[in-house]
Amino acid sequence: MAFESLGIDSVLVVAVLAGAVAFFYSNLGLGGGQLYVPIMDWFFVDLDMREIVPLSLCFAFVTMLSATYTHSRKGLVHFKLGGLLAAGGLVGVVAGVLFTMTMSEWVVKVGFAALLVVAATKMIYDLQKGKKDYVGCPASWSLRCRLAGIGVSVLTGFLIGSFGIGGGVVSVPLIIYVFRFEPRFAIGTSALMGAILTPAAFLAYVVTEGVTIHYDLALALTPIVFVLGFIGSTWGLKRLKTKVVKMIFTGGVYLAASEMIMSLLLR
Repeated sequence: MAFESLGIDSVLVVAVLAGAVAFFYSNLGLGGGQLYVPIMDWFFVDLDMREIVPLSLCFAFVTMLSATYTHSRKGLVHFKLGGLLAAGGLVGVVAGVLFTMTMSEWVVKVGFAALLVVAATKMIYDLQKGKKDYVGCPASWSLRCRLAGIGVSVLTGFLIGSFGIGGGVVSVPLIIYVFRFEPRFAIGTSALMGAILTPAAFLAYVVTEGVTIHYDLALALTPIVFVLGFIGSTWGLKRLKTKVVKMIFTGGVYLAASEMIMSLLLR
């Protein structure tokens, strides 16, 4: 049992921090894996990345599921586009799982940290430039948009499978910049995409030989993440402005990247 080796104090700290992440990240179209993984890497010292990633996928799934539900109630989910992007992402999920299982933990962590820095830097650049958000969403898309969407959806699936994230760090910018969606609509659609791909990635780890799934931790912590994700998403849709949401996103992602880099340097 993982509880016995990790200690109840570490599990409680992770429960509090993961719940806080779910509260805010459910407003971003992100699964929260950008922070779930570093949090567990820091406090669950006896677990390696191959054990942490499946747990993060459980948390990311319920975060994305709660965000999908609350956004759909406001009409902020494009189910057709989200489903099509998720279909393309399934290919990437398989490749991502194979990447994590075959590459060294150091390589996985370096790739994860680099991804976080690039995503947060892009968001800061847009905030500084005062880039205006799109309004609404187009009724149709060009062939170029569709091809770009397929490519990035495969990348999103790869990131979900390899790093245990919800994929919104890629899919939200994709839906905003390529398909020209209003940010909240993009967030809801990204959440749908993540809610489909994260359980697929988790199942891929379950059937992969040599992977240890800590079901006791998943069953204890996932309901906490779900409840706080649902509450946070409901609250955020009423209270948070888009710019505030973006600022929370960038700060949290830079924090996660810093922790992952420190873990590489100190261990």
